[in-house]
Amino acid sequence: MSAATGITRYSVGILALLSVVCIWVSSSFLMNNIFADQQYNKPFFITYINTASFSLYLLGPLFKRWGRKAKDAIPLRSSSRSNKSTSLYGSCGSSESLDTLASTESTLEQGSQTTLGPIETPLSHREIAQLSFTFCILWFAANWATNASLAYTSVASSTILASMSGFFTLAIGAALKTESFSALKLIAVCASVIGVALVSESDHGNEPHPMSPTAPRAPLFGDFLALLSALFYGCYTVLLKVKIQNENRINMSLFFGFVGLFNLLLLWPMFGLLHWTGVEPFELPRDPRIICMIVGNALIGTFVSDYLWLLSMLMTSPLVVTLGLSLTIPLALLGDVVGYGRLLGFGYWIGAGLVLAGFFGVNGATLMENSEREKREKEENKEAEMDSAMATLSTVSVGERQPLLQHASKP
Repeated sequence: MSAATGITRYSVGILALLSVVCIWVSSSFLMNNIFADQQYNKPFFITYINTASFSLYLLGPLFKRWGRKAKDAIPLRSSSRSNKSTSLYGSCGSSESLDTLASTESTLEQGSQTTLGPIETPLSHREIAQLSFTFCILWFAANWATNASLAYTSVASSTILASMSGFFTLAIGAALKTESFSALKLIAVCASVIGVALVSESDHGNEPHPMSPTAPRAPLFGDFLALLSALFYGCYTVLLKVKIQNENRINMSLFFGFVGLFNLLLLWPMFGLLHWTGVEPFELPRDPRIICMIVGNALIGTFVSDYLWLLSMLMTSPLVVTLGLSLTIPLALLGDVVGYGRLLGFGYWIGAGLVLAGFFGVNGATLMENSEREKREKEENKEAEMDSAMATLSTVSVGERQPLLQHASKP
């Protein structure tokens, strides 16, 4: 991959990431409006609907497959008559042609396996299904913890603590070799964490505005759920990067479709358990406004945003995306200012600046690593070309010597 292509790919990933930031902040306010005033405090039901919406991604591959079968059926019917006439004259020739075709296909398969490396080899449908099954529960747990935290704490507190996933992402990524640990990355993460602390202090220091939703019922429990979602997020982000590595290796529509299908089929018994224990009595929403909010959040806040999130993570790196999502913090508090008239102190602006500095710092470190990696790959390719050229020359020289030796050995 050339340097220009790598920069363009990285830029597309950053644009997708910024879109995710805007969508997630809007979705947080939407969920807070649903939960905070206790009109419909059903985090499991809403998370189930959000994640089940991924199964809609399976409609595209299914329609393509049905269309392909319909197109293949037409020439098969027209060619069946000609096959009957040719089978009377050339049975031996047809068997030979089948053998030739089989050998050709095997040769092509061997060639494709030898030319494609493990990073470039696409995942099969079975491998995608297994990967989706592996991560669907962890994915659901992270999204449930995020939605449930909004029922007990404020949007700003939930967003702030969820951004602590930068610590988990850096630690797990360095352990699994998806992120190279460097001083600049550590400084960027520390700057982001200090900014998170300052913004959090500014948030807790403000009194709730009368126009805002009801004050948080259990802020410590809500903060714990938000931190738990950060841990889950760091885990599945790095593990997805380890398994997929490159967006060209996976059909993301199939991946998300299988994730939604597995959650749809496996998690419905939890409704009975939660209803029986009284944790979350099952009840369908009756207010049309709440129904529109739930459907809109499922389609935009989950169906679209998580697709863009995975694309940006594969095009950049897990740490870049994780710290980039910290940009939701200043946007969330600015939303409180615009929507509820909250006043922001001096600590907020310092903290927001540190969050931005951490994001730009980790991007600079990642770009420098990418340029160094491209230089090393160019040097390795040059060395490999030189080695192959030397091997070719040696083979040609040996081939030229053999006829001379045979001529000299004759009496």
